[in-house]
Amino acid sequence: MFTAIALLTLALGIGANTAIFSILHAVILRPLGYPAPEQLMRLTAPSPVNPLQGFRLSTPEYLEFREMTRSFSEVGAFSVGDGVSGGGSGGWAGAVNLTAGDHPLRVRCALVDDTLFATLGVKPEYGRLFGPGETNAMSSRPGVGGPPVAILSHELWQAAFGGAPIVGRTVEVDGRPHDIIGIMPPGFDVMDNRTQIWLPIGIHPVIRGLRENHILQVVGRLRPGITPQAAEAELATLLQNWSERAGVKGVLVDPVTHAEGHVPTSHPSRAQDHSLRLQSLQEAILGDATRVIWVLQTAAGLVLLIACANLGSLMLARAESRRREFALRAALGASRGRLIQQTMTEGALLSLAGGAIGLWVACAGLQALVFAYPASLPRTGELTIDPPVLLFALVVSVAAGVLFAVAPAIQNRLIDLVEALKEGHRDGGSAGRHRVRRALVTAEVALAVMLAIGAGLLVRTVGNLTRIDAGFERSRLVTFSMTLPRFGTDAAVRSAVLQRLLDRLRQLAGVQQATAMSDLPFHRLAQRYNTGVEDSGGSNGASVATVDYYQFVMSDYFQTMGIPIVAGRTFDATDTTSGGRVVIVNETLARRLWNGRDPIGQRLRPNLGSSIGTSVNPWHTVIGVAKDVKEAGVDRAAGAELYLFIDQPGPPIDGTQRWVATALPTMHIVLRTNSPASALGATLERAVHDVNPTVPIVGLREMETVFDESIGRPRLLAQLLAAFAGLALLLALVGTYGVLSFMVAERRREIGIRVSLGATRSSIVGLVTRQGLVIVSVGLTLGLAGALGLTRLLGSLLFGVEPTDAVTLAAVACTIALASTLACAIPAWRASRLDPNTVLRG
Repeated sequence: MFTAIALLTLALGIGANTAIFSILHAVILRPLGYPAPEQLMRLTAPSPVNPLQGFRLSTPEYLEFREMTRSFSEVGAFSVGDGVSGGGSGGWAGAVNLTAGDHPLRVRCALVDDTLFATLGVKPEYGRLFGPGETNAMSSRPGVGGPPVAILSHELWQAAFGGAPIVGRTVEVDGRPHDIIGIMPPGFDVMDNRTQIWLPIGIHPVIRGLRENHILQVVGRLRPGITPQAAEAELATLLQNWSERAGVKGVLVDPVTHAEGHVPTSHPSRAQDHSLRLQSLQEAILGDATRVIWVLQTAAGLVLLIACANLGSLMLARAESRRREFALRAALGASRGRLIQQTMTEGALLSLAGGAIGLWVACAGLQALVFAYPASLPRTGELTIDPPVLLFALVVSVAAGVLFAVAPAIQNRLIDLVEALKEGHRDGGSAGRHRVRRALVTAEVALAVMLAIGAGLLVRTVGNLTRIDAGFERSRLVTFSMTLPRFGTDAAVRSAVLQRLLDRLRQLAGVQQATAMSDLPFHRLAQRYNTGVEDSGGSNGASVATVDYYQFVMSDYFQTMGIPIVAGRTFDATDTTSGGRVVIVNETLARRLWNGRDPIGQRLRPNLGSSIGTSVNPWHTVIGVAKDVKEAGVDRAAGAELYLFIDQPGPPIDGTQRWVATALPTMHIVLRTNSPASALGATLERAVHDVNPTVPIVGLREMETVFDESIGRPRLLAQLLAAFAGLALLLALVGTYGVLSFMVAERRREIGIRVSLGATRSSIVGLVTRQGLVIVSVGLTLGLAGALGLTRLLGSLLFGVEPTDAVTLAAVACTIALASTLACAIPAWRASRLDPNTVLRG
């Protein structure tokens, strides 16, 4: 029984530590898989909506920085969204339809320029990379994008094509033939985007002149000998005189005639326009995950310490039962060192066996974690039990064995020969031995309290996040995405297809409402488009304001999503035939632009595909103000949002030009229904197949699932910490129970005498319980004091609760006090049931 308990305790403690260390090693300690990864830096602009993630750069900023910098040997750019290809504004959702055999696949995609792979220092496994200038060329057909070439990831090549030779072959990407020119090495990725296919970025000429379209993620490699501090100093200097040094000219393309004309780019970047910053590529990938992982590693370490203290207490009790054995060994010539060596060896054997089982526990735990939270932590694709992790498990196992075996080894009475042989079966105990056991249990309780308080704070954080008002009614919503062919079709065709689909969906049994939208909430990156505002004190009555999000919607959007209109009205059928252009703004944008004034009737000029102030984009009249929606995440600021109505036609402008709010290639369909997503799958696939048989539906799920994914990281942290705290509390209670039970066993004769002299059973219960509660009280006090210091490290991970929250502290203290009372009551009750006649006769 002792061996089984010891192995189970060690397996859980060592397994938890090994699993978390494997995450720590793969995510934080292991360098990125590029040559000299410490030289790689990311260039961003601060984002008020998501400060840790940073903001992307516009194409002119990227081109000018690449031209002016002297600290970087190579600078490359890529995008996983937001309308780089084809000159549109939006529509790039970071994924494409790839035809492999008879079935279309939805694969994650990145658009890259020809210098990115050189910046990262990688070479293809097979074939070649994009050539110089190849990624910046546009197709001769408007709106088609870059050259029809593609590079596949090793994983996609194996999964979709079985590893067959494919370099030089042609596959269809979004309905357009592409030549496969290369296969990347196994495990290669950029910024942990899990990219499966790389396409040329093909930046439209009009976007090259727009500073308002922040679409590029920029990565640079420092020159040898250049430190990040030196590069930051150079960047600060560049920002101060950027407008004088930047001489890049933009290209303006007429959207109807496609005639090109070279014009100066709008306002060159200045320090007051953007406060650009550099951060290491690894830091950019990790974000706030670093603190999360260190918190988990600390919690796992505390669990192991509690396990060792518990086993140390058990070893002390076991050593007591073996005192005569050790005395006899000493009488036969064993030295004190030899006896200590024996106990340490026994502990090491136990810990190594527990470590082997713990390694299996760690593997199973990692698989379960990745399955349940595949995207909650960065670099999860690199998680593995590799040699450093195995070495860690070995070191932890040996250290644990030494740690819990040292308690009995340092007891002087271990080899007190004369006393041990004289005592025989006599009851009694040493005050020193009792002090050690009580100290171990006190430490267990204190550490368990610290873990429980941290877990309680994080559980309350998750509770606060789940109760936050996201701005819409997410219950009974089902969503999926679909990507219509981007090549060879225009916005009018896509709009007609989407409208036919929505009409079919609205006729399905159980579907009350249906709509389409360009972006789902909770996971959006800020777009921050500069938007014209009429009569705001700017030149010519049109100043420029920043809008964080553009949302393209179809009919019944606000009704389906359950977003309240707080002022004005929503889009309706009259807007589809009216000659005027209308938009809806959210509360944040209304306050930002017209603080204190009525926004209804005000006019905006959206920034889509051309410069502010040109006649290409007409004025739009604000007809309503919608409640703020948490677009970047439930714990983020709402941001300023502009809603554009896809269903309204574009009136003639200047007699010839025509502007339309485009139906983007990738759109998200949202249904309000009483049926679960799983029950609708086959029906929805048939409906989509009827309007376009080549398009798969992707990501069919309830909106509640989308919400849960947005809080996946805090939920993961809370659940793991709660599991660690529960295990720690269980071990502490077992330790308390064990100490009291052993004390009762040692004091049987004393208790029997007390009862025979008239002590009542209640007094015996009080005697034993008081001793246990004194141990628990000391541990509880120390744990509360330690928690006040430790939980401050959790400050940035909490939401809606303070690290010193009195409710959480009181709840944990009461819970542990009640559980400890129960652990003390069982041995106390057993002591009160002793028969004094039996005890004294023995």
